[in-house]
Amino acid sequence: MLPLSLLLIAVATAAAADFTVTPTGPTLEAARDAARQAGPGPHRIVVKPGDYFLAKPVEFDARDNGLTIEAAEPGKSTIYGGRIVTGWKPDGDKFWFAELPGVKEGTWDFRALVVNGRLPERARMPESGTFLHRGKFDVPWLSSVAGGWARVPTQQELTTMEYDPKDLPTTLDVRNAEVRVYHMWDESLSGLSTNDTTAHRLTFAPALRSPAGAFGVKKYVVFNTREGMTKPGQWYLDRTAGRVVYWPLPGEDMAKAKVIAPVVERIIGVMGTNAAPVKNFTLRGLSLQATTTPLKPGGFAAGAYDGALRIDICRDCVFEKLEIAYAGGQALQSRDLFNTRIRDNHIHDIGACGIRSSGTATELANNRVHHVGMYHPSAVAISVHHEMRANDEQGFHLFRNEIHDTPYSGIIGGGGGHLIEENLIYRVMREMQDGGAIYGGMKKSILRGNIVRDVVKMGEGYGVSSYYLDEGAEDSIVERNVSIGVERPTHNHIARNLIIRDNTFIADKDMVLSFQRSGGCTFTGNTLFAPGKINITQPNAITTWSKNILYQSGTIGDAMPPSNPPARRTYAFAVERLATPPKLDGEVGWDEWPHTMLQIERDQSRWNSAGAPIFAKVGYDDKYLYIAVNIAMFEVSKLRKGTTWGEDDGIEISIGSRVFRGFADGSVRDLQGSEVKVVQFAAKAFGTRMGGWRGEWAIPLEALGVTAKPGLKLPANIAVFRAEDRVLRQLEGTLAESWKVADAATLQLK
Repeated sequence: MLPLSLLLIAVATAAAADFTVTPTGPTLEAARDAARQAGPGPHRIVVKPGDYFLAKPVEFDARDNGLTIEAAEPGKSTIYGGRIVTGWKPDGDKFWFAELPGVKEGTWDFRALVVNGRLPERARMPESGTFLHRGKFDVPWLSSVAGGWARVPTQQELTTMEYDPKDLPTTLDVRNAEVRVYHMWDESLSGLSTNDTTAHRLTFAPALRSPAGAFGVKKYVVFNTREGMTKPGQWYLDRTAGRVVYWPLPGEDMAKAKVIAPVVERIIGVMGTNAAPVKNFTLRGLSLQATTTPLKPGGFAAGAYDGALRIDICRDCVFEKLEIAYAGGQALQSRDLFNTRIRDNHIHDIGACGIRSSGTATELANNRVHHVGMYHPSAVAISVHHEMRANDEQGFHLFRNEIHDTPYSGIIGGGGGHLIEENLIYRVMREMQDGGAIYGGMKKSILRGNIVRDVVKMGEGYGVSSYYLDEGAEDSIVERNVSIGVERPTHNHIARNLIIRDNTFIADKDMVLSFQRSGGCTFTGNTLFAPGKINITQPNAITTWSKNILYQSGTIGDAMPPSNPPARRTYAFAVERLATPPKLDGEVGWDEWPHTMLQIERDQSRWNSAGAPIFAKVGYDDKYLYIAVNIAMFEVSKLRKGTTWGEDDGIEISIGSRVFRGFADGSVRDLQGSEVKVVQFAAKAFGTRMGGWRGEWAIPLEALGVTAKPGLKLPANIAVFRAEDRVLRQLEGTLAESWKVADAATLQLK
């Protein structure tokens, strides 16, 4: 370390000092250490213009409380998390290469590169679009609150994929190749351990997040191979030969090119602890560039990667006027912030997310975030989460951010207590599905005065929306927002008690207002314009409709668009014969029950009911009719174990003239409340926070007065009362009492 005398430039007082960092020394790390040695501050480190190259991250902690680090001239001090690549040589008539020590040996690996101020495209097959693989995974997705997949994928399903042999060359180098397998709202990036060219099967390492073929999606892309070098501006890392290979753009002179290969995942870390949080720390005016990520799937919203700037457990801190660019992972990754301000930053050309943060009473304002998810397309521009512990707690204030050009959602809000207002969001959802400009399962949040435009569905899937409140969203307000050119401006899925008011929604043709499995919603004072039709999915979710103005198909009105309620389903639900009776233990094992699931989703009126999903499975043998019901809940703590129908959690099975009710405490009663011993029933709760409970039945066919034979039809209904949201769900709505099977469903033995 340089002596303190070389670091200390000026002392304002005995307690506050300025330290200067230059490209030739002293280093930022040395200045930090000198500031610590100078005692209590507040101190300041000034970073002079120029380029700085790090071999390891610079870390700050509670010893640096009160410290300010700022560029002498904002935007002119750049800190790179990598090293300059030199010694370029021709590689054939198109490519150039540079030898990199450690790559062949496996001690240096990266999947991002910065070339002349660009984050260039990795070599890919196919040149554009995707291949279609032959993988299958037909297990139903139950929803997140219901526990995800109906069956946990096997290790083989998560590590193998069959492909069309015409797509991949037999010369594919598995040490170099990396494969992106698309799912629905996320994707998996993984390497290869083997390529079986006879069976046409790839084996992945590490495992995928979801099996290839899940959700019916079969798209994949292969990166980082020589065969994928199809146009100028691409590159790949040849681990077999120990070199990086690049195809220059027209006019690029590799003797003069500035190429930076990253060596770190993080450039600066501001790392507090619960015992010693970082306080009153400021970082201002620097540019952070060039980081990499490990080879692993990113998960939902590409959240598994580190940030070029990492901030943990900070109080009353400021991060402003930063540029974070050309990073392979997240730009800014933070958690457990309080009263912290992240503002006036420019974040662009990022492999994963722009800003990912959790905390309380924290502001993200006037940031421009664009061209994120360049390597991991499930990434979002800004993702925030606040775990509410009290009704009046504040989450994040997202104010006047400009967001554009993202492959997935623009903003994701998790938890609750957020105020998201006056943000401009456009050209998002350009690659993935089931997201929106602003998305999340937010509670007690306000979306106000935002503008969304140019969000177009790409490909097939679950669709895109402007304002999308998902599973568990409740008690939130969507007001005075604008949506331009988006077919589905508001999508609400398993949400409740929402107020959607005073918005302006403009569609290019038709418009859909979606309230899937939602309830208790107010829709007032909105202006809707669509040259085509305006449709409402599940209008029974809207309890108040008033003062809306609708311009549709050349007419003006204020009435809710008419929707016919679903008709009674007259077809029979198949009941499969079981070779082995299921074990009645409340587990509903995949191998002991038929794989077909019945959705218990209708209310008395036959419209879909609100709330978390409920599923049933049915089977039979010579003696019994077997029924299993899975009831999902957002808060298992609200499970009521009693025997009062309509107050306590219970399942009602109505078959012919017999009506049995089983409760979460494991007891069984008939319609009149008498205890029933003729049937077998088991109940079991699952999950610690989200979860629910399951009930399994074995009902003697003799008690129903029937004999097992294929083709037998049984008038029946399955109803569930869930105390959490006081919802009565049925297999088929009867327009009367749930046990009136003459107007309900039909079960037919196969």
